[in-house]
Amino acid sequence: MNLYKTGTSGTTIGLAVVLVVVVVAAGAYIALNSGGTTTTTITTTSTNTLVSTTTNTLVSTTTNTLVSTTTSTNTLTSTITSTSATVSASIVGGGGTLVYPIMQDWINTYSFVQPGIQITYNAVGSGKGIQGITAGLYNFGESDAPLTSAQYAGLPSGSNLLTIPISDSGIIPAYNIPGITAHLNFTGNVLAEIFYGTITQWNDPRIASLQSASVAAQLPAHAIQVYHRSDGSGTMYGFTQYLSDSNSTWAKNVGFSTGTIAWPVGVGCLHNAGVAQCVAGNPYSIGPLEIAYEVANPGQINYGAVRNHYGNFILANLTNISEALAAGVKNGLPSSDTQWSSYSVIQQTFNDSADKYIYPVSTFTYALVYQDLGASYASTTQVQAVATLDFLSWVITSGQATGPVAPTTTLGYPPLPSTAVTLDNQLLASITYNGTPVLSGS
Repeated sequence: MNLYKTGTSGTTIGLAVVLVVVVVAAGAYIALNSGGTTTTTITTTSTNTLVSTTTNTLVSTTTNTLVSTTTSTNTLTSTITSTSATVSASIVGGGGTLVYPIMQDWINTYSFVQPGIQITYNAVGSGKGIQGITAGLYNFGESDAPLTSAQYAGLPSGSNLLTIPISDSGIIPAYNIPGITAHLNFTGNVLAEIFYGTITQWNDPRIASLQSASVAAQLPAHAIQVYHRSDGSGTMYGFTQYLSDSNSTWAKNVGFSTGTIAWPVGVGCLHNAGVAQCVAGNPYSIGPLEIAYEVANPGQINYGAVRNHYGNFILANLTNISEALAAGVKNGLPSSDTQWSSYSVIQQTFNDSADKYIYPVSTFTYALVYQDLGASYASTTQVQAVATLDFLSWVITSGQATGPVAPTTTLGYPPLPSTAVTLDNQLLASITYNGTPVLSGS
């Protein structure tokens, strides 16, 4: 058995998490627990100064108020020119919570690129994001998993919904064991047995055998409190897909889905933010969590390394998540407008023994946009269509790197592989409004 870990508890992501990032990303907890809707209204002054005040009362009893002032010289520009030189519109997106911290950063940063666009993102989970885009509630949906064949069949008659990778991340086994600061080692099979209820004690020999002797000796003879999502979730889709690949009993009796999963044991918590709060607030607990929520609360949530197919135990960080995504696209992505139901980075890399250092529970997260916005949405104006695609065009290019509020990578989201960016540009260029290309030059 090989052992490979990168990072430490304070530096796993490889970049320091500044206080501004903690407050911006942690804002997801507030928004999600108050109904999952947040509105970013763009206000500009002659100096283009953005002032934001956030109260952080999420997983501790301390209230931290931060006022941050950022001045931009408006040097960021969209890489694709819209058909309208000056855009003024309100657009709405909705879906997964995995992308929520970086989505907030994108929305805040984009206010310097297009001050006339008001963007609302409803972080309701991937399952409801798919339902919302199917029902025509959003200008763009968002999901951590592609649609299933049945979901494609449920789209409005004659429509085609495009799957556009906009970011990627890792799903981690987060846990809270008093007295243990080391990062525990897990295999997919052991995680499946914990979440199936077969392993019930932290000092179970199947867990202890994966640790060093010193860490194994510290494992308490205490029951494991399991937490999971209570709502339809793309994060849980990815995690349970990995458990299905790792354990035949899980695959047969539970499986994976973006809908509500029949978890054998445990307590459900709403959204990624809810799982983070449940684990952070309850000793001897474990729960699957998108890594940005750990980054937003350093020192409050510990998490473990997961063994990949090569045999290395990998502690998720930017580098090994990026390597997993690169490995997941090396055999190509689905063609531009086909159904993506069978595509999964997790399944593409599960049996990968050539890439030694990939983190095995890594996934894309996707924007969902209709091929023709005008035909599919009677209430969508052409200006809204332009605003939606200009924002997404910026997200997959400039948005992958930096922003005035916080660097993208500081939140735990590696930049997209170039293969995905190339495909995304093709997809966005193909989108029409009543048959006419939305973006100029398309």
